[in-house]
Amino acid sequence: DPYAEVGDERVRLRLLNASTARIYTFGFDDDRAFDLVGTDGGLLAAPASMNRVQLSPGERAEVVVTMRPGERTVLRSYPWRDGNGWERRFDGGDDSFDVLQLRAAERLRPSPGVSDRLAVDRGLELPEADDAVRSRHFELRRSGINGQPMAMDRIDETVTRGTTEVWTLRNGGDMTHNFHVHDVQFRVLDVNGKRPEPALRGRKDTVAVPMGSTVRIALRFDGPSDPHVPYMYHCHLLSHEDDGMMGQFVVVEKGQRAGEVPDHAGH
Repeated sequence: DPYAEVGDERVRLRLLNASTARIYTFGFDDDRAFDLVGTDGGLLAAPASMNRVQLSPGERAEVVVTMRPGERTVLRSYPWRDGNGWERRFDGGDDSFDVLQLRAAERLRPSPGVSDRLAVDRGLELPEADDAVRSRHFELRRSGINGQPMAMDRIDETVTRGTTEVWTLRNGGDMTHNFHVHDVQFRVLDVNGKRPEPALRGRKDTVAVPMGSTVRIALRFDGPSDPHVPYMYHCHLLSHEDDGMMGQFVVVEKGQRAGEVPDHAGH
């Protein structure tokens, strides 16, 4: 079984869900608490203590765990209970398995405590919903987004560089999806009208949208603009995006319109 030898009092783990469909619920076998310090786009404003963190495909998390001399603990994936029975069975949601054992040395080097306030670059501040110039709605279904599957020769949305928008993501189907946006890091405003949990309060580019739920996100488009070169948004469960759960948007300068999509012959 995989293990890592630990020589310090505190260990920082960077977790990435790189699976095609499985949703992981990470925790330790002794239910110890750990500090969540970062998500997809970097550090949180403040650490959040928890004993479970859930990651859908494409999501990331950074956690800090405290060790005592000579002890061992196992990072484990616990069963995931949010999907339907079929989905949990075939996407691994009913599984529980060990990921990595941490083995602490008999003598550990002292580590500083986790700060109550984490360093956040002022240039990476989260977008504000009050700054939004437009709202858009995305209905997520296995057959596509907003009633249509992906088409490489179609631009679905046009946004203006330097502006903020609010996007509403609705999963009215009977399967769990998630939503990943290229080009930007977004803020999760609310989930079913309620404040998001700590793991969703940082800079994100991927968010789970369980069946029957609605998630609102705020996005600011400060990246490069080109009316002919689109960015993608899609469900990050591989079989779902392969079936057409994907769309394209272009970022343009004020007053510009979307251009022609380059020829993708042979791709």
